[in-house]
Amino acid sequence: EVRLTLVARTQARSQAAALFLLRTCTSAPASCVFCVRACLMAKLEEKDDRWIVRERDDGKNCNNWHWVETNLTNWSEAKLKELLKGIVIREDAHGFVKIAELEKMTGDVTVQSRKQKRFPLYELELTLKWTAEIWGDDGKATLEASGKVKIPDLSEETFDDDMEMTVTCEDETAVKRPLKETVRTVGIPKIREVCQDFVKELKESVTKGGEVAMAATKPAAARVNAQYVVAKEEKSKTGRVTVNYHFNPPPPVLYDSLLDTDRIRGMTASDATMSKDVGGKFSMFSGAVEGENLDLKPFDGEKAIIKWKWRFSTWQPSLFSTVTITLEEKDGATKLALVQTGVPESEVERTQKGWSNLLFDRLKAMLGGRVM
Repeated sequence: EVRLTLVARTQARSQAAALFLLRTCTSAPASCVFCVRACLMAKLEEKDDRWIVRERDDGKNCNNWHWVETNLTNWSEAKLKELLKGIVIREDAHGFVKIAELEKMTGDVTVQSRKQKRFPLYELELTLKWTAEIWGDDGKATLEASGKVKIPDLSEETFDDDMEMTVTCEDETAVKRPLKETVRTVGIPKIREVCQDFVKELKESVTKGGEVAMAATKPAAARVNAQYVVAKEEKSKTGRVTVNYHFNPPPPVLYDSLLDTDRIRGMTASDATMSKDVGGKFSMFSGAVEGENLDLKPFDGEKAIIKWKWRFSTWQPSLFSTVTITLEEKDGATKLALVQTGVPESEVERTQKGWSNLLFDRLKAMLGGRVM
């Protein structure tokens, strides 16, 4: 691991400027903050080794200042299996309905760490298996049923009360249908509560800095700063992302909203720094997305264009995609068309969902509009 230790965050000042401060200062130089600072900065002109920024030999990431991504997918799957298995939906003298197991989990859970700040990112799809039995007076099962509970999106956007679930029953019949309805009406609230407990535990553990121990469920899923696994497909296999929306406000409002720091912060509920100048740098989602303005054309009566050089911070440092957002006036509203090229094939789905779920859906809720 290559790490930089920043010994002095100052710009070089000439020795003449330092001498001028010392001669004109009315205080004792040793007690004057400005004089001491001037002397220190003057050292840079002398190329004093103590003030040269150099790479650490041990590669240590001091105080977690540099970007670190820790994979907690394996820990999350084990934790969800533990929490979901055996949830009792109904149990009495006549039988039971319960969650048998977490049958399948797809998606990723990672912890982003930078500048001593940690935050989890998770986007999961879960499939649970439920079973039920009805017993006769002799205690033997007179009816057995089973099925699935599917959670298509467990993420920061849905984990609260917006988590969708669908319940299905294998070989459904009229006598099995009441058991399925029990899962839907009684089981779904219990499953939602367990998922919320999982998210709470995940966030609390990350806040306390426990992600390293959590990641030990299976070794080594961290990429630190410039150390990336350079996959060949990142250079050769890329995909294309397209997004289309209709918004109620006119194009100039959308154009300004997508380049305004405060509005992006409000929509994404995270830190952001935007620029309205060509060549200006930007970052969103607390540094998870970064890039540069390649071309900016305000609305000219027909359309407005925003063109970005864009990347996830976890991509290989040299890897960028190109995002082109076109805003056109149509029937008194605004048609937004986004085209993104150069996205690694394995990241296309994640990127597509990110644009919709984390940005444009929120912008739609704020300004009014619809998905095309």
